[in-house]
Amino acid sequence: MSPLTIVSLNTAQRDHIFAPVRAIDGVELVHADHRVSWEEISARRAERTPPEPEPVADELRVALARADVVFGFVIPRGVLTLAPHVRWIATPATGIDHLRGTGVLEASIPVTTVGGLFGPIIAEHVFAVMLAFAKRLPHFAAQQRTRTWQMSRVAALESRTVGLVGVGAIGSAVAVRAKAFGMRTIGVGRSDPRGRSVAGVDRLVGRDGLGALLAESDWVVVAAADTPETRGMIGAAELAAMKPGAVLVNVARGSLVDEAALVNALRTGRIGGAALDVFASEPLPAESQLWELPNVLVTPHIATNVPEYLARAVERFAANVRRFLAGEPLLDQIDRRRGY
Repeated sequence: MSPLTIVSLNTAQRDHIFAPVRAIDGVELVHADHRVSWEEISARRAERTPPEPEPVADELRVALARADVVFGFVIPRGVLTLAPHVRWIATPATGIDHLRGTGVLEASIPVTTVGGLFGPIIAEHVFAVMLAFAKRLPHFAAQQRTRTWQMSRVAALESRTVGLVGVGAIGSAVAVRAKAFGMRTIGVGRSDPRGRSVAGVDRLVGRDGLGALLAESDWVVVAAADTPETRGMIGAAELAAMKPGAVLVNVARGSLVDEAALVNALRTGRIGGAALDVFASEPLPAESQLWELPNVLVTPHIATNVPEYLARAVERFAANVRRFLAGEPLLDQIDRRRGY
């Protein structure tokens, strides 16, 4: 019986991490290199016309021609032509927006992510930026640099309300940790909330309850999936509905928030601030006004950028390889019927 040939992209330098995959009988692991520009990735995420495709090296062509499974963050455009025998696409990412334009989302073959594996780590980031705002850490860091001792008021998280726009793996991880801080939690999901409950969420509402959530929340955490229904869901009207002084935290995708409307709400003081780890275009363009606003905390999409990320993603992938070989359902397979 022929081995299951897995082509892993851009991982050769960390081959030791793939020991759990190589240990599976009947598997052949091949590393190949394929890189694309940030312009390409941003175009895929925003569904804009992408630049000219990067050249496909002969080594990659040879590897993909044999591939049964392709594993990688960055999948080449036309992968289904380059890999005519591929039966499964696996990405070690939490989302799939970087796969747009490759053809795999429209195909019938399974596509898997790492799902909610890193929800707790992203929740840590959420509380890091919330505490930075509440305790005014950037302000006091600036004072420290000038050796200035000037006391001023700070805020507490206790008894405040956090609104969760999305109650999947990330939103639910935030909710559980919010309870440890003594916070009240409201969550909006995409399905009917009747009969549903989410650990840590005091009140669960449907999409039609978003306005009430925004009006009540001191912190609004955007943690929904990027789908046609969620893109631009936080626009001018939603920002106007937010509680005065509230802070918006986005750890989902930049496409969910209207950045022009956000800049206006921040400049006018309509909302208290924003902590943004994701943007409509990444890297964030130098000319973006978000860089210069004093009530914005910009981080460069690093909420999950921990040293153990790839190792944990590979462990999840190895578990799925065993399932694939056994003909069992795959973990974290995207459901095209639900738009992602």
